[in-house]
Amino acid sequence: MESLLQDLRFAARTLFNSPGFTIVAVLTLGLGIGANTAIFTVVNTLLLKPPAQVGEPGRLVSVYTSDFSGPRFGASSWVDYQDFKRVDGLSGLASYAPRPFALAIDGETSRSFGEEVSGNYFGVLQVRPALGRFFLPAEDSTPGTQPVAVISHGLWQRTFGGERGVIGRAVTINGVSFTIVGVAPPGFAGSIRGIGAELWVPFLMHGVISPASEDLTNRSGRGIALMGRMKPGVTIEQVRAQFDVMARRLHDAYPDNWSNVRQEPRTIAVLPERDSRVPPQARGPVIGFMAMLMAVVGLVLLICCTNVANLTLARATARQREIAIRLAMGASRGRLVRLLLTESLLLSLLGGAAGALLAWWTTGALAAFQPALPVPLSLDLSPDARVLVFGLAVTAIAGFVFGLLPALRATRPDLVPALKDEVTAVGLGGRRYGVRDLLVIAQVSVSMVLLVMAGLFLRSLGNARSLDPGFDPRGVVMMTSDLSLQGYPQERARTFYAQLLERARALPGVRAASFAESVPLGLGFLRRGVQVEGYEARQGEDLEFGTNTVGPDYFATMGITIVRGRGIIEADNSGAPGVAVVNERFARRFWPGQDAIGKRISNDGEHWLEVVGVAKDGKYNTLGEEPAPYFYVPALQGGGRDMTLLVRTSGDPRATLGALGQLVKALDRDLPVQTATMEEHLGLSLFPLRIAATLLGIFGALGLALAGIGLYGVMAYAVAQRTRELGVRMALGATARDVVRVVVGHGARVVAAGVVLGLAAAFGFARLASSFLFGVGVADPVTFTGIPLLLAAVAVLAGYLPARRATRLDPMAALRSE
Repeated sequence: MESLLQDLRFAARTLFNSPGFTIVAVLTLGLGIGANTAIFTVVNTLLLKPPAQVGEPGRLVSVYTSDFSGPRFGASSWVDYQDFKRVDGLSGLASYAPRPFALAIDGETSRSFGEEVSGNYFGVLQVRPALGRFFLPAEDSTPGTQPVAVISHGLWQRTFGGERGVIGRAVTINGVSFTIVGVAPPGFAGSIRGIGAELWVPFLMHGVISPASEDLTNRSGRGIALMGRMKPGVTIEQVRAQFDVMARRLHDAYPDNWSNVRQEPRTIAVLPERDSRVPPQARGPVIGFMAMLMAVVGLVLLICCTNVANLTLARATARQREIAIRLAMGASRGRLVRLLLTESLLLSLLGGAAGALLAWWTTGALAAFQPALPVPLSLDLSPDARVLVFGLAVTAIAGFVFGLLPALRATRPDLVPALKDEVTAVGLGGRRYGVRDLLVIAQVSVSMVLLVMAGLFLRSLGNARSLDPGFDPRGVVMMTSDLSLQGYPQERARTFYAQLLERARALPGVRAASFAESVPLGLGFLRRGVQVEGYEARQGEDLEFGTNTVGPDYFATMGITIVRGRGIIEADNSGAPGVAVVNERFARRFWPGQDAIGKRISNDGEHWLEVVGVAKDGKYNTLGEEPAPYFYVPALQGGGRDMTLLVRTSGDPRATLGALGQLVKALDRDLPVQTATMEEHLGLSLFPLRIAATLLGIFGALGLALAGIGLYGVMAYAVAQRTRELGVRMALGATARDVVRVVVGHGARVVAAGVVLGLAAAFGFARLASSFLFGVGVADPVTFTGIPLLLAAVAVLAGYLPARRATRLDPMAALRSE
C-alpha cells in the first residue's frame, strides 16, 4: 500500500508538470468515456432499470392475449380480465389502459395523459402514496359511481404548488367532476416505460367519461393491459400453465371471440416484468438499436484510447533516459510497468470525471427533450449503481488499454544508448510500420466504420425524405381535438365538425379543408375486417385492412390522386347509400383486370358499401411499408367523435395554426387541441432514423477529427525524428517536392492500410444494421466510395502540413541536429 501511494504521488506530480499533455489526454478520454456512459444510461433506463417506487418487481408479470390477426402480444378485454383474475398462481392481477384526458383545473383546460386502472392497481404494484390514499375496494365494484382520481407527484408540484390541501379538491376530467384522493410518489409515472402518466382514475368510470364506449361489456375488445404479481414460491412456468388452461376454457366457451383469423385458439402469453419494459413486439428492434449505439460509442472510446496511447508513446521517448537510469539502479521491469500504469490509471480517472460531467449534461438534455408527440415522454435518466459500476469499469479499461502498450515499450530500452540519450523513437526503426503507425491504422479503421455507418444512415434519411408518401404534405396544417374527452354525443360531434369545417374554409388563404379519423404515418393506424361481395376467403386469410374515416374533400385537401371514379363528397351523408373509396392495391387484389367502380364491400358485416373511387396507393403506417390494401369511408355516414381537421393553405401554413385555434375556442373554449403542420407531423415518422443519423454523424465526425489529429501527430513526430535524414537528402539535392513525397507517402501508406481494414469491418457492421436502413444497400457504392475519399483528403492534409514544415529546414542545421 505504501508503494502504491508513492506511485500515485509520483504520477500526480508527473502529470501536473506536463499540463498540455494532461489536458489533451483528459479531454480526449472524457469524450469517449462520457459518450459510453450517456448511451449506457439510456440503455439502462429503457431495458435494465426496475420500475421506480414499485415493490419486489421480480415477482411481477405482464399478461398478453394474442390478436385476431395472429400477433402474440396483444391487449385484453375488461370481460376477459374478470376471468383472468381467477388464476390461482397470482396474488393479484391489475389492469391499466393508457388514455388522453381533458383535465380542467380552476377553469383552465389542458390535454393530459393518464391511465384508467383497476382498483387493485397500486396494491399489485406495491406503490405507496406520497399523500392521501389510493383507490378503495368499494371504488372498484360499481360502474360509474366513484369519481375519484390520483394525480402524479409532478402534477401536484407543478399545478398545485405541493399543497397538502390538494386532497379533496375537485378537478374536471372529460367534463366530469372528480375528487383527488391521493398523490403518487415521486418518480412513479405509470406502467408504460418512457411515457409519463399524470393521473389515474378507476376503470369503472370509463362509461362516464367515454359514454359511447362498450369496453366494459365487449369481450372482443382489446384495450386493456394486464400486470400481475406471483404468489411467493410460485414460478412463472406454473403461472403460464394455469393461463394455458384458462385460454382453452375461454376458447371452448366463446369460440367466436377466442379464435384468430386462422380459426386457431387464441393464446395467453406471460412475461416477467424485465422482459416487458418495452413492448415485446418492439423489444428485438429496440435491443438491436441499443446494441448498435453501444458498439458505436465503444469504437469512439477505442479511437480515444489509441490517440492517448500515441501521446503516451511520444512522451515515453522523452523519458527513456529516466527509465534507463531506474533500470540501471536495480528497478525491476515489473515495478516500472506498475509505475507507468498507475500514471495511466490516474489519467483515466481524471478522464472519467470529465466523462461523468459530459454524460450528466447529455442525459439532462435528453431528459428535457420533448418532441412533438401526442404523448409526453418521461425518461428517468438519473444514474444508479449499475451506471456507476459501468462508468468505473469503462474508466479502468480505458486506462489499461491506452497505458499497457506504452508501458511495455518504454520499459524495454537499450540501456547503453538510452543512458547516453541516443535513442531516437519508441516503435520506430527499420520495420515498415512502427507502433505509433499501427495505432493510427487502428484509428483510421475505426473511423472508417463510424463514417460508413453515419453515411448509410444519412443516405437512408435522405431516401425517406424524398419518398413519395402518396399525398402532398406541403401547405397542409392539422388540428386534432378529442371530443370524446368532453363527453360529446355523436350528433353534437357531427354538428361541431360541420361548423368548424365551414368556418375553416372561410379563412383567408385556405384552398381546401376536410377532416379524418386518422392521419397517414401517425400513431393512430386503424384496421378493420372487410367482406368483399363475391369473394370467397381462403382458410386463414387475413381480411383486416387499414382504413380511414374521412370528410368531404379529403382527397383534394391531402393531395391524394383519385385514379378512377370520385372521392368522398358532401352528398355522402347519413341519408345516402353507403359508399367507399379503395386504393389501387385493394382493387388489384380483389378485382384484377376488372373495374372496381360499382363493386361492394362491407366493414361491419351488415351494410354494403359501393366503391365509388380508386385512390392512388400511399404510405399509411410507416414509410418503409410495402404497398397494402386500404379503404376510406365517409365520416358523414357514421364517423367518430375524435377527428383531425386538415386544411390546405396557399401561403405559410404556420400562419393558419393560430386562426384554427381561435375557431375551436369560439365553438368550445374548454376543448384542448393539438396543432402542427403536416411536414412537422411527417417528421415524427423520421424521428428514429433522424436520431440514428445524428448520433452516428456526430460520432463519425469525432472519429474523423481524432484520426486526423493522430495522423498529424505521427507525421509531425516522424519529421522531428528524421530531421537529420531529411537534411542529408536536401544536401544531396532532394527538392521540396521530393521531401513532401517521402513524408506524405508514409502517411498515405498508413491511411491506406487503415482504410482497407476499415472497409472490411464497416461492411460487417452494415450487414448487422441492415434492418434499420431504408432504401440503401449494405454495400452502397456512394458511401463506400465517398468515405475512403474523405479519409484520403484528411490524410493528405494531415501529412502535408508536417511535410511542408520539413521543406523549410536549413540543410546545414539539420545535419548538425542530434
